[in-house]
Amino acid sequence: MQFLLPEHNLPLGEFQGSWYEYELRGDVKTDSIINTAGIWVSLKDLSADPATPDPKYVFRLSDQSAISRDCQATMVFRMTLNGLNRELSYPFTVKDYPLELELSRESVERGGDLVLTVQGTPFMLYDIKLPVPPAGEDYPRFEGGGWHDKISDYHVRAYPEWDGEVQLKIAIPEKAPVTSYRVSATGPGAIQPVTATFSVVKKVMTLVFDEPEEKSYIIGNTIKLSGTLRNIESSRSDLIPIYLFVTGPNLPANGAPLTDPRQGVVDGEPDTFTVAHYSPITGRWEYNWETLNFHCEEGTYTVHANIQPIGYRKSCYPGAPGSIDGEVPPSWEYALISPTVHAKFDEGTGGVFARGDFLYSWWYARGSPGSGGATGSTGHMKWYVFGANFKYADCNPRFPLGDDGGTYGIAYSRNFTYELSPGDYFIVYHHPGLNNRFDVLPENELYFRGHVRELFCVDDGRVLVDLGNLDSKNAATALLEALDSVNNDDIYVMDTFTIEDPLIRIEPPGELVVGDELVVKGATNLAGGGTTPDGTNVADTLTLTVTSLDMHESGKANTVMKIPFDRATPGSYSRVTGVRSFSYGSIDTSTWYPGKYMVTVWCKDVNHKETCTFELLAEGSERKTAGSDAQNPFPHRTPATPASTPYVEPEFTPISLPAARPTTQSPGFEALIAVTAVFGALIMIRRR
Repeated sequence: MQFLLPEHNLPLGEFQGSWYEYELRGDVKTDSIINTAGIWVSLKDLSADPATPDPKYVFRLSDQSAISRDCQATMVFRMTLNGLNRELSYPFTVKDYPLELELSRESVERGGDLVLTVQGTPFMLYDIKLPVPPAGEDYPRFEGGGWHDKISDYHVRAYPEWDGEVQLKIAIPEKAPVTSYRVSATGPGAIQPVTATFSVVKKVMTLVFDEPEEKSYIIGNTIKLSGTLRNIESSRSDLIPIYLFVTGPNLPANGAPLTDPRQGVVDGEPDTFTVAHYSPITGRWEYNWETLNFHCEEGTYTVHANIQPIGYRKSCYPGAPGSIDGEVPPSWEYALISPTVHAKFDEGTGGVFARGDFLYSWWYARGSPGSGGATGSTGHMKWYVFGANFKYADCNPRFPLGDDGGTYGIAYSRNFTYELSPGDYFIVYHHPGLNNRFDVLPENELYFRGHVRELFCVDDGRVLVDLGNLDSKNAATALLEALDSVNNDDIYVMDTFTIEDPLIRIEPPGELVVGDELVVKGATNLAGGGTTPDGTNVADTLTLTVTSLDMHESGKANTVMKIPFDRATPGSYSRVTGVRSFSYGSIDTSTWYPGKYMVTVWCKDVNHKETCTFELLAEGSERKTAGSDAQNPFPHRTPATPASTPYVEPEFTPISLPAARPTTQSPGFEALIAVTAVFGALIMIRRR
């Protein structure tokens, strides 16, 4: 190499004498080199045009004692003119470039191509050769450029550039013999030819089977199977059959079609397989597997795809008659499980609701009720509520759960619970089961909602249960016995909840002295924070007023005192006390008159209020009672049973949430199984 200053506008004609020099820095510094003629040449006191090549200053790095392999070196151009010094540095890495060949892949299909990368000393010419075919044969050849000289289609000369690499394209003719080929290279520094080998293989269709979206599916779901074909002739426009079959528990050894687990597939007989078709227009093949029609037990099943009508026994190992280019055809596993349903009340309710509050719960179900079917009893979701003199059936017909299941629930307005009698209630959630069909109907109507008297069998229309004079427990038991019949596959889950009269207990403040801080607090069974499945806020608002009961100098009695905090929301539900606490901020009494006062806490949402009184003593007064003598505001709840009220048809709006895993829906739903065990005896029966 020779280092040059290729572009400059220096007025060389005006310079006199030497005015620049070079310095080579490697393992050591030197201002002289051994040129390619083997002569020591000084790089100091130079005056010739630094942009003009001069063989005298051409050298090899390998001849310089100051340079070693793999070191970092720098050539410095230094100008000294009229006492001014100027330097330009050119850093570089010193390395060896042994001749090497690298192919983009080891095998290539006929009609394709591959890339040959030649690695060697920059700007040194190498001869690269492919086998020359005999007459009448069509061998791989160089095509597309990248060489310095082309001797023939099978012999080119090329040189690597500064990075030490040059790439050449090798084209594979459509009729190239299926065999191995060797490409070789010779050139400077290569004592023996360097070679690389590649294979030409037949161009066959490649079958692609898309990976399942889920790890498990419910028996009754529709599973979309899909994929594509590769290496299809561009001129082909006909539909190409894809043969599908399934293997798994208690299925024929050679596999079964996706429509009948009892029928085995027969090699060479396409009609025994489930057939999908690849469309050259869409570039896809698809098939919807209706597992509702695939009468099987729970388990893991494997769906196989092939481009030949050959079953499992002759395609399950490489090179088998049913293999694709020697490879086992693609397949995927699908875990099928029975439909499920779970239900629970929100943790914040404790399953206890005050009359006049929203009644709501959540369910999580899988099994696609409502997704299809032709019978008049096609499923959605139903539920029944049984209490004292109350038997009610309801449903959600407009919002099926969807193919992936989902979290939903029920939500009743304040009017509904306001008309319920205090006491314990049973609620039974009813899922249509595997066949997506209700086998038990209230009042023999699919979408019945209201006061229910009889339960009917769908098949023959006979009365299964006359609820009549049954109490709540026996009515719920009778429904469960009907659903447990061996003649149906409906599934259910049962839970309980409690309705109470509204309760507000105010902790008496006791005797206070003018200037004391008044803190009003207490306990209630009214609703705290939370939302129904349709997003309605259920929290009750407790409004505080404090009224003076004495006549003061102003001449006004029952003065309503101004307080900074007059609204509160009940806190979290306590399983120990069965109530929620509430409190208001501290109230300054320094401007109040001594006397008696009445505290009123009113919940407008349920139209219930409670009061208590306390005495505010004059400044300097001695208190008559100690703080520890204050009344306990948390006695056991003993709500009185009110007189019966006429039944009012509840206000209910079916709701639906986006189908998703329970971890993103109802509060705490990810702990569903553990929570339901705490909340009561939830019974789920799954029929097979």
